[in-house]
Amino acid sequence: MDTNKPGQDHPEKLHWHPAFLQAIQRELIDYKDSLQFKYEYQLTTEPLRVDLLIIKKPLGLAIDKNIARIFRSDNILEFKSPGDYLSVKDFLKVYAYACLYAAITPEVELSGVTLTLVEQRHPRRLISYLTSERGYGGEETGSGIYTVRGDYLPIQLIETKRLSGEENLWLKSLTNDL
Repeated sequence: MDTNKPGQDHPEKLHWHPAFLQAIQRELIDYKDSLQFKYEYQLTTEPLRVDLLIIKKPLGLAIDKNIARIFRSDNILEFKSPGDYLSVKDFLKVYAYACLYAAITPEVELSGVTLTLVEQRHPRRLISYLTSERGYGGEETGSGIYTVRGDYLPIQLIETKRLSGEENLWLKSLTNDL
């Protein structure tokens, strides 16, 4: 069967997603009163964006700076302003962004992505979640810098109020207490 329209070089694109929705609904017909289907559900009202992406070039560059020692080729940073805090939901969102970034960006491999989450306060609840719920370990690798162990991605948490004023003057100065 010819699916080309006159004057077209490419066949018509079949729209499989509506058929998929219908097929799933038919498969689960016995549970229709207990399930809610949201087709092409928009996850956010705003565009998906990371707070900061740092791309390291050249890749072999060694950065001798306490906050960047875990950096690989593509480094995603999440910053919480003074008075805000890093929640478990924030962590999950940023982690998902890292995976999505690697999935949709040509020539970016997930193995080259790192996550850095920065806040002024100690991320007590997030650390508790990472250790008790996810089974991760970690250590304080510098004053106010916590490296998370146990995940595929290198992850660090930075508590800006505990950073060295000599080495991290600008980050430490992001406070309402100046």
